[in-house]
Amino acid sequence: MPQLVSTVFRWLPMILLSLPVAELLLDLYLYRLFGDRYLWWLMAAAITGIWLLLRAKETFGRSLRGMAGGDARFMVGSLWTLLAGARAFFAGLLLLFPGVLSDVVALVILLLPGRVISPVAAPMQAANDDVIEGEFREVKDDQSRLR
Repeated sequence: MPQLVSTVFRWLPMILLSLPVAELLLDLYLYRLFGDRYLWWLMAAAITGIWLLLRAKETFGRSLRGMAGGDARFMVGSLWTLLAGARAFFAGLLLLFPGVLSDVVALVILLLPGRVISPVAAPMQAANDDVIEGEFREVKDDQSRLR
């Protein structure tokens, strides 16, 4: 087993560097096979990737606000939301990269168990719901303006 791991790590840079070349060759083959329909597929994947990146931004913001609250109950939910946002972010980046191989890897990331886009567990509530603190100012109607 250690021999296999060392072999994989030795060839990992070469595999990662050859993926864009394989992606390009597969793209050329699929374009010849399907024509403009393949370009529509790439455009739909790019739009989905942009949508996922925007949703990941919202999810990151919610989870960071939830973690800033400091309550231990919401920390765990916020951490899982942060990880879900990271999954959506990486899947969105892969969908923006044109090609079928990156789209398949993005779909595998999205199909992993767990929610990809999820809200923070619950909003923070005040200690006493009967009291609302604040300032007010009474505004009187201008009678000359109302006529």
